[in-house]
Amino acid sequence: MDQQLIALYELKRQSFLIGYIQNPENFDDALAFAYFNRLAPIFHEDSMREKYDGDPFAEVYAVKADLMDEVLKYVDHRDLAGDHSAIEFYNLEDKFGGYKANRIELIHTLEYARIDGRFSDDVWKAVERNAPAEANRLEKTFSPKDVSFR
Repeated sequence: MDQQLIALYELKRQSFLIGYIQNPENFDDALAFAYFNRLAPIFHEDSMREKYDGDPFAEVYAVKADLMDEVLKYVDHRDLAGDHSAIEFYNLEDKFGGYKANRIELIHTLEYARIDGRFSDDVWKAVERNAPAEANRLEKTFSPKDVSFR
């Protein structure tokens, strides 16, 4: 991976998060969560993707846009079909990598969507109903006090 691209992203990430801490009213909480956890900001920064014909940092993210898109489209389709058992966490984990393969990526993807206000309470109840301890209370909010540079 390109070390300069990583360094540039980390500089952008830290600058964004410092701005978020100083003036949270000027920033979106879900986008701050994405930066904090190094997720592809799939719900945000459309103008950057349009201007550069893609996301220049796509290869740097710890959780890639393709996985996030796939997971969230699946959750949406299963919700629209009324199939909430399919979106219980362990079922999602089995579908997207198997036992513990992508657990943290899956948790962060779901939290990003929840913080952004996606999906109904019924979806979140279903996801958390059959989940390991680290996923049975997915984050609903993110704020400057959640940011740490340790």
